[in-house]
Amino acid sequence: MTDLDSDTPESGDDAIAEQAITWFARLRAEHISEDERKTFRAWCQANPLHRQAFDEISGFWENADFNRILTGYQKTAPGYRRPLKTAKLSALALAACLALVAVIYRPNISCWQADYCTGIGEIQTVDLADGSRITLNSDTALRVDLGNGRRDVWLQHGEAFFDVYRDRLHPFIVEGRYSSTRVLGTRFVVRENAENDTVTVVSGLVEVGRDRHTPVQLTANDSITVNAERSSAIRQITATNAASWLKGSVSFDNAPLGEVIAEIGRYRRGGVIIKDTALKNLKVSGRFDITDTDKALEALQQTLPIRVFRVTPWLIFIT
Repeated sequence: MTDLDSDTPESGDDAIAEQAITWFARLRAEHISEDERKTFRAWCQANPLHRQAFDEISGFWENADFNRILTGYQKTAPGYRRPLKTAKLSALALAACLALVAVIYRPNISCWQADYCTGIGEIQTVDLADGSRITLNSDTALRVDLGNGRRDVWLQHGEAFFDVYRDRLHPFIVEGRYSSTRVLGTRFVVRENAENDTVTVVSGLVEVGRDRHTPVQLTANDSITVNAERSSAIRQITATNAASWLKGSVSFDNAPLGEVIAEIGRYRRGGVIIKDTALKNLKVSGRFDITDTDKALEALQQTLPIRVFRVTPWLIFIT
């Protein structure tokens, strides 16, 4: 939770927005003390930008289009849906606001523990002293140890493309949360999240292991997913699609809209919420620009029976 009483010099627009969202949710809680209300008034008076941010967050609560989304009513839909009760409406709107706090403004990944780190929407390429090259995708952190003949990398969070310089005497090892990938010289992608690691080979040969289990070998266009309990079967995919983010795009072939939005969301600061479960299952194929996620969302709106509604710069609903 944000410290609502502090306003440090390093607090930028994002920090102020987070505080405003948190105050919006807190002030609509069933129990709020007079001391909290006084603290809120002091926060508003401390900086004109505080009140401006709070008014912007509050504004969409009164927005007619936003309330139509929350009540389940859409202009383009036939018939009429009974509006939600006020309490349920409030809970849903508060959930949206809290989602902003939890998802959009989650604490930054442990960059202070990393040698290389990227922010949301940032892609960075680094050249290592051994001649290898690593490209970090959006919101990624990793550590590197090239000392004493070692070539070890720890992927702490996110996704990275590895173009490894061949050295028979010194294998290159990438440690994910669940997997360990060992190579001599090759090109591959490792993607790490809380649930699993995925390794995809673009060219060459890699060995992927889990704990003390016997590692499996992957060649070009092979992909495997590893979690705490098991490793998946090796899948045949188009590896260039898995690495298409290197060229500023992501590709999908008959993928559900929910998966597509989750992937595009990795490259934007803000939350994209799909209102209905049925919409999440709409199938999507195509290539989308991740350097301009608004453009990608507009392309989806033009090709699917959906409406993209921007509530604030940080919150988008799809209905």
